[in-house]
Amino acid sequence: MPPVARYTRFVALFKHSLWALAAMTVVGVVWIAEDNSESGGRIVLSNVPKTGNLQNVMIKPRYQGIDAHNRPFTVIADKATQLDADNVSMVNVRADMTMASGAWVALNSGTGLLNLQTKQMELQHGVDMFYDGGYEFRSDHAHVDIQQGTAYGDSPVEGQGPAGTLKADGFSSRDHGQVMRFNGSVRMKLYR
Repeated sequence: MPPVARYTRFVALFKHSLWALAAMTVVGVVWIAEDNSESGGRIVLSNVPKTGNLQNVMIKPRYQGIDAHNRPFTVIADKATQLDADNVSMVNVRADMTMASGAWVALNSGTGLLNLQTKQMELQHGVDMFYDGGYEFRSDHAHVDIQQGTAYGDSPVEGQGPAGTLKADGFSSRDHGQVMRFNGSVRMKLYR
């Protein structure tokens, strides 16, 4: 028999014996796990949390709905953990809404907490707000009421747009960003 044929035969035999070895290993583990005698071994999963501590974790969740004025909104995150029946903690949050005029509002943040019943979000760790027309605002914290179309934050805010730049101590927004109010020490630089 030529050497290539012997090698091919050896590989085929070895491949089938690996499946048999794997099957025997699984059978052995199950047999040991079921053996309740004093001399038998036991498999104990010590790192599994006890019942009650388990949480629902969602990867790439998407929450869609409509507000009180039938305007669609979407909230997306890289990861979400359900804390209780109403609250979801999110990582790398992106939210957007289309207004009746067709204009849009978008928000991004590092983390967020969404209440599914009240449709309110607490956004933190780098909140970026984008408005149709080229306006952008940045803050570290924002509270958003999706249902009412309002937002506010008491952290410093910076912004820019076609009209100029802005810095303030806080902000509030209503009518889905159509009316913005800046609080505290407000500094603006308007373009000519």
